[in-house]
Amino acid sequence: MACIGGQELDVPGAGVFLLAAAVGVMAGAAASSASANHSWNGYHWARTSNPFTVQPGDNVSGAWDNMLRTASSEWSKSRVLETTVVSGGTAPKSCKPTLGRVEVCSYNYGGVQRLRVASNWLSGGHIVQGTVKNNDFYFGGNSH
Repeated sequence: MACIGGQELDVPGAGVFLLAAAVGVMAGAAASSASANHSWNGYHWARTSNPFTVQPGDNVSGAWDNMLRTASSEWSKSRVLETTVVSGGTAPKSCKPTLGRVEVCSYNYGGVQRLRVASNWLSGGHIVQGTVKNNDFYFGGNSH
């Protein structure tokens, strides 16, 4: 799922993470810095230099906590991107975005056939905020 101009679109692979796009990478699979791609469909966070910092908001619990920290550490090995995990700014169930960062949430969102959904909001061709919803229905079991 991707949110472009406030509209959610089903984009194949979007839930497999797009740190530079939604920084969906924050709670899941750690990609190697050598093969990391910091652009999603040509969209990226606005920046004036590298590395730039993206702040994933920690709205996760259970096993997701360690995965969030690991993913953040792995992405920060890049020459392009630094991530600093900060306190969450939303309720995990609603997982509302916060301008300028990515809210990473875990909750039992039910049997929607997706472990994770990452969404982006764009303005002027740049990513301005994002969310990642990690579904405890399939993994974790320890919901807020």
